[in-house]
Order: sequence, then C-alpha cells, then structure tokens
Amino acid sequence: MMKGFSCGLIAGALIGAAAGMLADPIKDRQHAKMSRKKREMFKAVGNVIDNVMDMF
Repeated sequence: MMKGFSCGLIAGALIGAAAGMLADPIKDRQHAKMSRKKREMFKAVGNVIDNVMDMF
C-alpha cells in the first residue's frame, strides 16, 4: 500500500511539473537555464525513487 502511494505521489509530481512547463511559455534566453534545471530535477527524482525502492 505504501509503495503504491509513493509511486503515485512521484508520478503526480512529474505530471504536474510537465503540465506547468507546458502551460508557461519559455523565452529563448531562458531555455538553457530551464534545461539545466530540468536535468537537475530528473536527477533528484531519480535519487528519490532509488531511495524509496531501497526502503521496500
């Protein structure tokens, strides 16, 4: 039960972040900055998923 909740929470956060990025148009000069932040975000999410999998 807890594993499903954690997966749902992470999936919801990813979907919400993607929807927020699509809803807010990005200027050209901010594209590189957003790309760096996106890589950092996915790395952090990967670390969280790895930690959650280690718990179970």
